[in-house]
Amino acid sequence: MTRSTRLAFLLVVALGACDREDPGPSIWQTSECLTCTDWTEMLRCTDGLDNNDDGLTDCQDPSCEGLGCCGLEGAEADDSACSDGCDNDGNGFVDCLDYSCSRGAGVTVCRSPVQGPEDTPETCADGVDNDWNGYIDCKDRSCTTAAAVTYCEGSDATCSDGVDNDGNGFTDCGDYSCSKNTKVTVCK
Repeated sequence: MTRSTRLAFLLVVALGACDREDPGPSIWQTSECLTCTDWTEMLRCTDGLDNNDDGLTDCQDPSCEGLGCCGLEGAEADDSACSDGCDNDGNGFVDCLDYSCSRGAGVTVCRSPVQGPEDTPETCADGVDNDWNGYIDCKDRSCTTAAAVTYCEGSDATCSDGVDNDGNGFTDCGDYSCSKNTKVTVCK
């Protein structure tokens, strides 16, 4: 259970939302969460569905307020917000995948404890910025140009295989890691 999910669960319990003695319909029967028999059911506030057919999904539904990532909107500018598993600023990037976190002043959770090279298969897939340049894994030029790293866009093979190897939404020569890489000849 993540920290934010655990906090949300404790909040729901503290507010009495799980009170089975309530004579009227409980919050859980009219909300996205529906029941409280299992904490994983709170994940209904993040499944992209309108579970209670009221026309509102997930955090848009007032019944999800304070559960999971709901209510955690704001800047992703500190270690707490950059490690909570939420897209706090709503830009589509979560935690260290958000430049506000990976390049944020004072944010340390997105980089390795010790600065070193980022050019091996291990350091290019560990989810942190090893060379402290603000770029992580396949978004780091050190990874895309490293001969030993074969899964990032950046070689003739990965820039002509028809696959978005680094998962950034751009494939082969449509990815700057290929088209702007001087070592890649298939995009010239």
